[in-house]
Amino acid sequence: MNIESAFHLPSQNAPELVDNRSANERAILTLIRQRIALPKAEIAQLTGLSAQSATVIIKKLETDGLVKRLTPIKGGVGQPKVPFGLNANGAFSIGLKVGRRSFDMTLLDLKGNVKATLHEKFAYPTVSNLLNFAERAFNVLTKNLDAAQQNLVRGLGVAMPFEIWSWAEEAGAPKKELEEWKEFDPQTALESLIKLPVFIKNDAGAACSAEMSFGNPKQYDSFLYIFVGTFLGGGLVLNNQLINGKSGNAGAIGSLPFFSQNQQRQLITQSSLYLLERELEKAGEDAKHIYESPSYWKCNESLVKNWVSETAKGLALASQCAMSLLDLDGVIIDGAIPSNIKELLVKATQSALKDLDMRGITPAQISPGHVGVKAQSIGSANLALQANYF
Repeated sequence: MNIESAFHLPSQNAPELVDNRSANERAILTLIRQRIALPKAEIAQLTGLSAQSATVIIKKLETDGLVKRLTPIKGGVGQPKVPFGLNANGAFSIGLKVGRRSFDMTLLDLKGNVKATLHEKFAYPTVSNLLNFAERAFNVLTKNLDAAQQNLVRGLGVAMPFEIWSWAEEAGAPKKELEEWKEFDPQTALESLIKLPVFIKNDAGAACSAEMSFGNPKQYDSFLYIFVGTFLGGGLVLNNQLINGKSGNAGAIGSLPFFSQNQQRQLITQSSLYLLERELEKAGEDAKHIYESPSYWKCNESLVKNWVSETAKGLALASQCAMSLLDLDGVIIDGAIPSNIKELLVKATQSALKDLDMRGITPAQISPGHVGVKAQSIGSANLALQANYF
């Protein structure tokens, strides 16, 4: 399994798994997660295992508390079929999202249900604030679990920008403050703090993992995932596998070149939320509102409409590049934005694609993300579960 560290420093190694499962156990757990409930006969058929092997493995998973029997399915000939589903309380994971405007810590159960979450906002992230928040939030969230359940927490997943010190000017942060992150080893620091394995992934990659595990209603096997946050990010799934790349930055579309008025700049400066923030500030509006209320915006509609139109141009370019290189099933757009704005952005991106030269390229199917605003947070919490079980 490819479990990458944050910056590939020598001190950062793949974490030791608390409950590492065999390939066949993982295959069965993944199938059950995807299908919600499956009887043994179907599990054997879909995995290619013999009926006897499937029965032995399912019995072990049931004994270990990872799956449970559900209500028998009546009808047909013979005994009712007994489906198996994931046991929500069979394991837990905690996720930490390190954003450019906020921290989130989330407690997730084995079925992907959010049990509790804590949020803290700030002007820009600092190392000391991260460690203070992580310790305080971890203690609060684990108090929601009894002693037995606390022993079933499989690790801390961290979703963060891999070069959080970059683009200080765009983030409106003091360069000196962000430079501290260059020397910071988050895996070692957090493992020492909370005494659990720590799994680190690029923030947009973690969001993509959440969409792959708990969303993707169109069941794309291969897709480009776009997350519109303070800064634009992305992830890539090929043949139902999240692609990391050698440094964990596969799908980092924010760094794609974008040409405007004969000038080349990065796509991050065309299709990110901080651009709307700046326009709202210029208009004398509460710009921080878009981060504090990501599910509902109450601000200048014309400025939002213009931001959607400009953002869509960048997302259309990213979609064109992805379809040209990889011939994907589709493109999924999500972000820290209200669902109605997301729908507008999907439509605007589809429209902007019509203005691009798509000759020789399969037309892109563009869909809204299903997980939504908290995709990065849920994705971070999913990392330890993914590493151990799926």
